[in-house]
Parts: sequence; structure tokens; C-alpha cells
Amino acid sequence: MLLQATRLLRFTDEGRPFFDELIAVFATLMSSLPLETHEVGLFHAKYDFSFTSEEALANLKELKLQQQNKTVDSNGRQITSTTITTYQLSTHSCMAMIQLFLNACLIRCATEPDRMKFSQEMLLQLTAKGISIIDSFSQRNGIISPGVISLTKSALNIARLVYLERDSTTDEISTIPDFIEIIFKRFAGPRPNTNTFATNATQAAAMAAASSSHFRDACDSINGIRVHESKRVHLREIRNCFSGREAKKWILNCTTAMDNTEALKILNSFLDYGLLVSTSSSSLLNSEDRKRFVSEKTVIYILTDKGRRIAGWPTPQNSQNIPKATPSTGSTLVSGFDSTDNKLSRLEMILSDPALRLLFREHLAENFCEENLQFYFESEKIITQYRELMQQKHLSLQKVNVCISEAWVLYQSYLAPGSASEVNIDHLLRNRVRELMTKGSIIENTGRSDYQTISRSANRLKDIVDLLDEVRTQVFRLMATDSVPKFLKNRKFLELGKDI
Repeated sequence: MLLQATRLLRFTDEGRPFFDELIAVFATLMSSLPLETHEVGLFHAKYDFSFTSEEALANLKELKLQQQNKTVDSNGRQITSTTITTYQLSTHSCMAMIQLFLNACLIRCATEPDRMKFSQEMLLQLTAKGISIIDSFSQRNGIISPGVISLTKSALNIARLVYLERDSTTDEISTIPDFIEIIFKRFAGPRPNTNTFATNATQAAAMAAASSSHFRDACDSINGIRVHESKRVHLREIRNCFSGREAKKWILNCTTAMDNTEALKILNSFLDYGLLVSTSSSSLLNSEDRKRFVSEKTVIYILTDKGRRIAGWPTPQNSQNIPKATPSTGSTLVSGFDSTDNKLSRLEMILSDPALRLLFREHLAENFCEENLQFYFESEKIITQYRELMQQKHLSLQKVNVCISEAWVLYQSYLAPGSASEVNIDHLLRNRVRELMTKGSIIENTGRSDYQTISRSANRLKDIVDLLDEVRTQVFRLMATDSVPKFLKNRKFLELGKDI
């Protein structure tokens, strides 16, 4: 069975593709490229996992993501299903897309790391952030190209990105206090990161393999922003400080922030909540600059007392006997009888709170069941897309088929037997899904009237969406009854001090 469809990208009000869409295009492009070691210059400097701008532009113009899955139908026949998703981009759009990849620090100019403006005849190289993004995407979608496998198994795949929670309708990053405090704790690290060397064998291997110091920033995604243990600024000695430029660099390299605007939004939130303060003199900053974050090398920041307390750093006055925050005991209901309704309500609260949702997502990843939450949100997008489609006065066959193709990709990734991120659902329900999805997905125009063809296709889409909604409900109940009780005992949740 072969399914081919053209992917339509969703864009924010600012004209940038949604985070998930941008990542899908990026990972698909990288899986299509020959990621090789290029030698440049008189001294033959080597750049691993690099590619030329010409190669990237050529592949982007005809970009295709192919997913293949082998299943057995109810009659015991083996069915090989191939999904080919095509992204159609003009030459101008291709160049703009690569610029977005540069802005997000997913790739960089290999020979000039600080060069951020895209131009043709550039040698481009994946960053540690880009490698981590590709690793996550390929695992979720079952991409097994040789280049991706060698990339994700390399010593450079060490970054631990902080995935920022986003609004599903606007793609805006959340800035509620609890969520910002979690991001800040990762930013600051458990203690001042004054170490300029690798802290373990894996990081040391990555540094040895890297063609420059660029990949060393991946270590800071684990340890927090690198600070100066002591820095003399004019006549003052300042300890554990960092520049505004380094802070912005950490946000871009170690989180899923997509550009400078998003990075500064997070850093300004640190200022707004009293977690950071500038030590620069008034001659360098005017009154307005002191209220907003300045990402310059000459502007120096330190953690406030509140910031130190939240990060768990020792205070300057007493670095030995620091009282630790007492974990909240508000979730005592976990130890006693907890009804299913209570668990469902708790999960609803977790998923509606960006801070709790981030911690819950990380808890699921640590317990190797993150695919449940991924499926839950991916299926929500398709259901929402279907409902919006049905509200239109005039349906088009193309739009209906695009929605069906999205559902098919979801099936291939999460529901088909042996899929890359197979979710745990009831056997009978899985068989119903398989029977429906293996009957054929796209209804081509057979020469009948447009109304008849669109009606058949829309009815098929309704059957698929109704069944997806049923699966989604079962996955939700599974997370509520199995994952939530364990999450409420998780150290990170207890440290947050929230009662749910």
C-alpha cells in the first residue's frame, strides 16, 4: 500500500513555521543528505557531519519523508505500507528555511561558527542541538537511514535539551512563573558551573571528536551555564557571573528556543521574576535597559538571592549549611485509595499546566513511555484539524486527503504493529485500527461528481477520527492510572511544591 500526500505547514502570526513543523522539515532534510566529513583549507581542517549549502537547497526543493511499515492483516496476509510525505518549497522558501535552521542553532557555518546569515557556497555543520533533535525525531518516526544511524550513535550526541512547552494554537512559549523557574534551574545548574573541561568520559570523547569548541557547549546543557568563578569588572570582583551574550547562547543551544526573540523572552522572564540582576554600571545601561535583558558581551549578570535559592546554589554567606527546600507532602492521597476519577482529574491538571507538563513529559521519557504523551498531543492536532475542516462551507478533496494522510502518518508512527513508537493499547482496539487503516486511505477522484467523491472521502475521514479519539481516550486513562501515581512521587515534582 502506497500513500502519497503533500504536507501543509502551519505558520505563526510572525510568519515562522510552528516548532513541530520546522523540526519535521529539518530532520527530514538531514536524513536525505550525505552527512560527511569535509576537509577545508590549507591545513585540511576536518568538519564531521557537514554538508554544502548547494546540497541542502537541492534536497529542500524536492523534500520527501518516506516511512515504511510491515504489518499482517486479519487474514494473515503481510502488508507493506509506505508513506511518502512531500514538502513543496520554492527556491526563496528553501533559503528562508535554512536561515531559520541557523537562527535556531540547529546548524552552523562550519568554517565561521559566528556567521549567522545564510548565503550560498557555505559549508554547514550540525550542532549538538541539531543532532539531539534528529535523534528524537528519528526514534519517533522510525527513520533508519545510514547517515542518521551513524549520527545518533556518535560521541557528539550528548546534549540534553530542555523542551519548551508551547501553546498548541499560537506556538508561543509559556512564561508562567512555575515553568520559568524550572527552566531557570536547568539554566543555572545544580551548582556554579566553573569547570571548563569535560566531566566524564562521554563528554571527553565528544570534545575529542569535535572539530572545534562548538560541541563543548553541549556539556553545558547538562551542567548549566558556564560562569566565571571570579571576574574583575572595573574595580569590583564579581563571583559566579556570566555575560548577557553567553546567557542567550545557552538558551539557544540548550533549549528548543527557535530564535533570538524566543531566547530573550525567556531571559527577560528571569529578570521579571527576580532571578537575575545586572552588575553593569549605570554608564553602560540606561534605566530602560536595566528592565530588559541585554545580550551583550560587556553586560554582566549574576543570580539574585532568590535565583540562588531556587537553583539550589550555596549563598555567599554560608556555603556549607544551606537548608534544602522541604519537598511538598501535598500529594498524600497517593499513598491511600485514589479513585480513577481523581487520577483523571489530576492528569487534566498536569497537562493544562506548562510546568507540570514539562516535568511529566520528562518523567515519561525516563520511564520509556513518552510515546503515550506524544501520541495524545499528535492525535489532538488531527482531531482539531478535522473539526475545523468540517466547519467549512465548501470542502475540497485535497484538504480532506491531507487530513487523512496526517492520520496515516500518526498510525504508522504510534499504532501499527512494530511501529517506531508503538503505544500500549487494548488488543481488540488495535485490531480495529489496523483493519480500518489497511483498507486504503486516500480516495482518488474516480470520475464521479465532486460531491460524491468528497462525501466518500469525508465519511472515511470521520471513521478514522472517531477511532483515533477512542484510542486517545484509552491512552489518556492509561497515563492517568499508571503514570500519574508514580509521577506524584517523583523528586522533581515534589521539589516544585504543587498540590494537585
